[in-house]
Amino acid sequence: MRNFFLCYAAILFPLLGYTSLRAQNQLLDSAFLSKKKLYTSLHEALKEPDKVYRLALVDEYLEELPTQISELTSLQYLDISKNKLTALPTEICDLPNLQILKARYNQLERLPEGIERMQNLVELDVSINLITEFPPEIKALKKLKRLFCQKNRLKSLPEEFGDLQKLEECNLAQNKLTEFPKRFTACLQLADLDCSENKLTALSDDFTQLTKLQLLNLASNKLTALPDKIGSLLQLRRLLLSSNKISALPTSISSLKKLQIMRLDFNVLTELPKELGAMANLQELYLNNNHLTAFPTQVLSLRSLKILQLSGNNIPSIPENINECSNLQTLHLARNHITTLPPTMTKLVNLRELLVTDNPITQNVKVIDSWRETLSNTTIVWR
Repeated sequence: MRNFFLCYAAILFPLLGYTSLRAQNQLLDSAFLSKKKLYTSLHEALKEPDKVYRLALVDEYLEELPTQISELTSLQYLDISKNKLTALPTEICDLPNLQILKARYNQLERLPEGIERMQNLVELDVSINLITEFPPEIKALKKLKRLFCQKNRLKSLPEEFGDLQKLEECNLAQNKLTEFPKRFTACLQLADLDCSENKLTALSDDFTQLTKLQLLNLASNKLTALPDKIGSLLQLRRLLLSSNKISALPTSISSLKKLQIMRLDFNVLTELPKELGAMANLQELYLNNNHLTAFPTQVLSLRSLKILQLSGNNIPSIPENINECSNLQTLHLARNHITTLPPTMTKLVNLRELLVTDNPITQNVKVIDSWRETLSNTTIVWR
């Protein structure tokens, strides 16, 4: 009999340990979580609180969130967007398994007190609110991967922001940021960063340590230059810098071999570095409304280029070998000083849109109109 109990214990105790482990590790991955029932009534959810994994109280005109929400201890997804919330109760931080919190379109002025207790938070969306600052305690969100706080009133970020070392996607657009904290570059997993429509004036050299960046959107700021080592961002696919005050590009930009889209429209560029011609995968280049005084012949080496926009510059002519951009589909040259279009343009067999309005073109009208037959698939707008 003694041997029987020893054998039974040897089987039972590991099973009890496994059950205990499951109780402590109840987090679901996104695929399993999305299959769970979505409750849309707190009243209904409180009838079976242990079974509620997802709750959406969207557009309910809520002015405050009931504290009973802390009873939903299994809750992992909470969407309280489009309400009239001015604050979140500290009880929301007592949801031990909460992974996704969405609170868009409210009137929140701050994050909830006790946010450091939300240890399992993976996504936080507080876009379109009135938030003026992040508390230092945000550093405790060690699992946070996605942070959306666009269209708020942030003037600065705490140094502790750099402790969000799992952060992969961050949207801080349409705030009032003037600089990044020194430790911001410790967010080494960051792949998508949108800080457009802020008041940034400069990027430190350390910024180029964010080597996993694939999207960098800094449009509509007050940048006058880029870091000399911008070429260190080897994974960058999209670089969006429209509406700044950039006057020159560093030569290291040629190292961005994976870059596909570069927007530099509405800056003050007078020329481009010759090294730009080495960006073999560049497909879209926007240079509208700069101060270019010559056609940037570097682009003729960009065999992958599909969109080239050069409107609103001071370009006097187009090179004869423009046809070397063999994959070009869109070419915008409006509002320049061009008097003649080279006939080699008719060899751009992939061209679908040619815009050359508001130029002092002196060519015979019939010559250019005849191109419509050769470029039968191209929309030509030149007068």
